[in-house]
Amino acid sequence: MQFSEPRVLVVSHNVFSASGNMGKTMMHMLAGISPDNLAQLYFHQEIPTRSCCLRYFRITDSNVLHALFTRRAEYRVFEAADIDESASQSRTDTGSLAKIYQFSRRRTPLIYFLRDLMWRLGKWNTPALLEWVQSFSPDVIFFAAGDYAFPYRIALRLSALLHIPIMMWCADDFYIEPLRHGPLLRRMQCRRLVKLAEKIVRRSGTVVTISDMMQRDYARLFQTPAETVRISGKPNPYALPEESRSGIVYAGNLGINRITPLVSLGRALKEAAIAGFETIHVYSGERNPAILQQLKEENGLTYCGRIPAQEVERVLGASKFIIFTEAFDRSSICRTKYSLSTKIAESLRSGACILAYGPDEIASIDYLKQHHSACILREAGELPGTVQRLCAAPEEYRAYTQSARSLAEQFHSAECNETRMKEILAEAIRNFSTI
Repeated sequence: MQFSEPRVLVVSHNVFSASGNMGKTMMHMLAGISPDNLAQLYFHQEIPTRSCCLRYFRITDSNVLHALFTRRAEYRVFEAADIDESASQSRTDTGSLAKIYQFSRRRTPLIYFLRDLMWRLGKWNTPALLEWVQSFSPDVIFFAAGDYAFPYRIALRLSALLHIPIMMWCADDFYIEPLRHGPLLRRMQCRRLVKLAEKIVRRSGTVVTISDMMQRDYARLFQTPAETVRISGKPNPYALPEESRSGIVYAGNLGINRITPLVSLGRALKEAAIAGFETIHVYSGERNPAILQQLKEENGLTYCGRIPAQEVERVLGASKFIIFTEAFDRSSICRTKYSLSTKIAESLRSGACILAYGPDEIASIDYLKQHHSACILREAGELPGTVQRLCAAPEEYRAYTQSARSLAEQFHSAECNETRMKEILAEAIRNFSTI
């Protein structure tokens, strides 16, 4: 049976979004699927703001918690008329919900246990959900893998009920590094998570990963073919000529302890007092008070807050240098080792020179280094000298930006990646029908 374009049910924690990392990355991954052929079941307290998909079904932690006591199912369905694309952010957490969300971001073994237990006991498998899914009539489930067990069980349940395959997409590592370095209870939880992931993989026969390093190790872990599909990035329409650019920027979230290397870089730059490069301008929607208090001039960081996606393009297109950084502590390395940052595609397309500072062993740094698409800093103190050297040597500066553009065209082409993703989904459907 041939499928020109499959009908895809997305099962994920986050909703499609223009601002959140996971939501934005999923939009890129499935941009080749028309809105009429996409539906999304998600579990976060967000409202849809993207019409890349026209059918949404939301079940939240608070819905499940209330159902534990009332035994009445709670959920919300969003249709095309409910989508407001003028809203720049999807998240709606306020008050106590915001505090609960920040608390759950700690991801301790106890939090994993309690949240998964709540979803096991709660009421989510309802006639309303089944009716909504059946009315869409999907051909395949696109499952965005995460570190909680309950979405795996939900995806497996829907796959069995509908008799359709699941294609598992991995943007972060939740299996290998946590098993090696996590505390004992978390390692036990991860072993159960791997078993659930193996069940998912058996219903498609393939895994889609975000980096070559992940592809290699996941093919070995799951004993199945794995394929890398990188995040797409369109050419930056605001890219200025080299001689018209100025300043150094960091644009993106500051989670997973990225604030620590960023502060080190900022302090080194401030101490050098290079005209035109006195501080790093930081564009982020960060809300953690402990991180926000470090975003100050005395650390060489000028905090500019959150800006819309189009304005991020303008900022990157006008900047002389873009900072890309990841933390060096073992816990952070475990979280970022296999990921290819969402910031890389848009940075490669910006026309600015990327200055990368992070552990050699993580996929993002290795990727940029391997393709000579960024100037790699071995320590924070190298930043001022590197800025001065590249400003004085336009040929070297240009070599990095040209390599970045070539890499973007080779591996981050929207047309190629969207076509390949549709092919992978169609292959999962064909392979499943022969099981």
